[in-house]
Amino acid sequence: MDASSWAERERRYKKKFEAGRKYIPKIFSGIEIPEHIEQIALFEFASKANHETLAGGKVMLVSEFLAEIAMKIRSKKIASAAVSEQYPILRTVQFMCQYDQIIRAGVPNNSLQARRP
Repeated sequence: MDASSWAERERRYKKKFEAGRKYIPKIFSGIEIPEHIEQIALFEFASKANHETLAGGKVMLVSEFLAEIAMKIRSKKIASAAVSEQYPILRTVQFMCQYDQIIRAGVPNNSLQARRP
């Protein structure tokens, strides 16, 4: 959540993005890094009508970001293309996508009652 003005956000994200450009090569040493790295200013609530970019980065809503991740992971079946365990959040998203219909249907009441002490 960020209720700061766009001017304050610009100042803060400029500093964050500069640090990212400085340290990304060191953090990922040994991995080929693209020349241009897209930086994202991620917000839960924001209007992108007048602010599509911020401090040189793309303004993106959390809902858009999660939808983009889910769209890319959704087609990868756990049985044949599981996300590595070293990425637990992405792996969880993969499970959520694969079992989406079951999750939406909810857990039957009797299965919960059987587990209660």
